[in-house]
Amino acid sequence: MSRFDHVEAHVSDILRYCRFLQSLFEGGHFDVISKTGTSMFTSPEGINIEVKKRKVEQAPEMSGFCNPCLRRPNPKELILRLGLKIESEQDTSFGKVYFFKDHEGVTWHIKDLPV
Repeated sequence: MSRFDHVEAHVSDILRYCRFLQSLFEGGHFDVISKTGTSMFTSPEGINIEVKKRKVEQAPEMSGFCNPCLRRPNPKELILRLGLKIESEQDTSFGKVYFFKDHEGVTWHIKDLPV
């Protein structure tokens, strides 16, 4: 039986990204787990994201596991409160989906929970 352990994020500034994740998930914590500064962020729901130093300078492209998806009520308010720009919106049967990029160039999307 396989179990999900964590996803990895390769970024230019580990500490800044961990703090961004804390803001985005509205909580959680992180610990440095290696001499190189690699850190493990754990969200309030128990999602683990290992944050490592990026080895190349190019921004991430849209391939593989690089379009994280969240669900929450009133996601537009959170995105704007974090000072991020909404790149696009999509209407779905359950509400809107908002797409934005973080400061590392990673595209995220947040689904609005049904009322």
